[in-house]
Amino acid sequence: MALLEREAELAAVERAVTLLCGTGIPAAPDNGAASRGGLLAFTGAAGLGKTALLRETAAHVTARGGTVLYASGGEQEQEVGFHVVRRLLAPLRPALDERELRAELGSWYDLAAPAAGLPAPGSTVVPHPHGVRLALDRLFGHLAVRHGPLAVLVDDAHWADPASLAWLTGFAPRAPGVGLLCALGYDPQELRPEAAPFRAAVDGAPEPPYGLTELSTDAVARLARDTTAEAADTAFAEECRKLTGGNPRAVTELLHQVRDAGLEPRYHSVPRLAGLAPPAPEAELQHRLQNLGPDCVRLCWAVAVLGADATLLFAARVAGLRGETARGAVARLRAARVLEVPDGGADGEPLSFVHPSVAAEIYRAVPASIRTALHGQTAAALAADPGIPYGSSVRHLLEVHPDGDLVLVEQLRRAAHEYTVAGAPDAAYRCLGRALREPPASRDRPTVLYELAAAAFRSGAPAAAVHPLRAALEEPACDAELRLAAVRLLARALSRAGRRREALGALEAEARRASAPAQREALRAELTLWRALNAGTDARTHADAPAHAVAQAEAGARAGARPCAGARAPATGATEDTEATHGADDTEGARSHPALRAWQALRRGESAATVLRHAEEAVAAGLSWTDDPWGCETPALVALTFLHCGRPDRAEQLLREGIAACERAGLHGEHLALARTLLAERVAPR
Repeated sequence: MALLEREAELAAVERAVTLLCGTGIPAAPDNGAASRGGLLAFTGAAGLGKTALLRETAAHVTARGGTVLYASGGEQEQEVGFHVVRRLLAPLRPALDERELRAELGSWYDLAAPAAGLPAPGSTVVPHPHGVRLALDRLFGHLAVRHGPLAVLVDDAHWADPASLAWLTGFAPRAPGVGLLCALGYDPQELRPEAAPFRAAVDGAPEPPYGLTELSTDAVARLARDTTAEAADTAFAEECRKLTGGNPRAVTELLHQVRDAGLEPRYHSVPRLAGLAPPAPEAELQHRLQNLGPDCVRLCWAVAVLGADATLLFAARVAGLRGETARGAVARLRAARVLEVPDGGADGEPLSFVHPSVAAEIYRAVPASIRTALHGQTAAALAADPGIPYGSSVRHLLEVHPDGDLVLVEQLRRAAHEYTVAGAPDAAYRCLGRALREPPASRDRPTVLYELAAAAFRSGAPAAAVHPLRAALEEPACDAELRLAAVRLLARALSRAGRRREALGALEAEARRASAPAQREALRAELTLWRALNAGTDARTHADAPAHAVAQAEAGARAGARPCAGARAPATGATEDTEATHGADDTEGARSHPALRAWQALRRGESAATVLRHAEEAVAAGLSWTDDPWGCETPALVALTFLHCGRPDRAEQLLREGIAACERAGLHGEHLALARTLLAERVAPR
């Protein structure tokens, strides 16, 4: 499509590519200058030229020896976590050396690898999504050096999956500093409400987005001359513009129809234009498909459903077409400017539409019942092919009708786990929500509910975790271990949602309900820990608890207090909970018992030697800063104990170990905030 009336945008592309790659002229004085990155954004409705401008950018970069990474968001692929990121890296992935990346990125590699589709070891720590995004920034920064000059182009960013869009939100404004060019195309009207940070980040860039507009009558006349090889008069051009709304893609297709019908671009052809144009510009594609025959329609439906996995063989299988019939349909669709096929491409070569919005238009046009059936056939075909990576079929499983398929439930749970360790908890949440509707077996239902709540919590929606957790606790199949995990997470979700009293009530109610001694003791230990961390915060939210704990530490540490008989630390809760720290067993809750023993000894005013002995026992028992859901709180309590007992050196050592562990796991939220706040208190001058 000719880029008419896009002079400002083309000039911006030329400037950005020159900064990135130089002029491309060996004798030019600035040709050897270091690459300078930039951010370009083109906005507007489908067909206005965003894709054409990005392709022009790619052509300029390639012509000057640069590397282009290109991906497009897809309306039907928004359910796939980090889909856009993985598509961007697909051309370079075979050439990336794991050892080189590990040497360059260090611990960031383990965080970035699952999201990027690179080899990654299994991890028991769930990374924080923000940490994964920072790791991806470092990966692309390395690629900008290793494979530069580098351009990262994302088309239809409004349809990018949430995990990729969240990464782009932070990465795109920083691209100039990384030394690469980031160019985006998106429709502001199609952005989801939760994409407001992305819009703000791009709008706030030094070079604001270029908004694309419809073509003028003069531009339509030029297109008509270029397409039909005849000069067009004003009446003809004005009617074409009226019928298409001046949309460049719609104008181009109408002019092809004019040429194929043998019409001249003159005023006497105007009455026949209405018969060639569809009733509405957005119906133009469906109008063309219907004229190509049912085989072409079926194949297009299959390609639209397959998305990035589409090849001729797969599409023919899903569409139910024989090989020769499918090849004939592909030839007609290519001639009709619907499909793109590599020249001389084999049956296994990818099939794609000529424009990203074409896929969305065709997908939306597939009748709902047929679309569901096609997704089912696609999932089965992808799962049966050993050459297709696991997870490609997941987005199709989300679209099939619930049928009590326990195998499907396990597939979705496995996919949810992979999304979780990749740092895409929102995608995990969708998988688990669909698994719950299948539904799972009764014995597995409480576990699926708990996993769903954990995914909501990690996605930053603690309120959405409350209902599934309460539902899990009401399930008859919810065993003691799961009940403990569920009520602990429920307390934290309620606290994070500003409902502290409900959180405390949930723990107390579950402690009263517990009948087994080990379970009751574990719950009372959790109550003690929860009260210790929320001491004196009845009028505050849970988010204020770390600051209050620091104030307690400051009072003891500045006075150089060493507890002894008769001296008491600040009260942290009812005294009847003291016994919860004795008789520890091997249950999940018992892992925090040594720390609670130390804290309770401090409360009772026992000698410094006794308190420190218990604190060292807690350290020896193993203190993890990265466990869900209490992770950072228990070691923070031990650090506070060391501070109270005049051992700031031990507190500092524990806190620095915690900071390192959190950074390795990509936990850059409350975990690091709490550890760094306490560390700042430790090193503050007395």
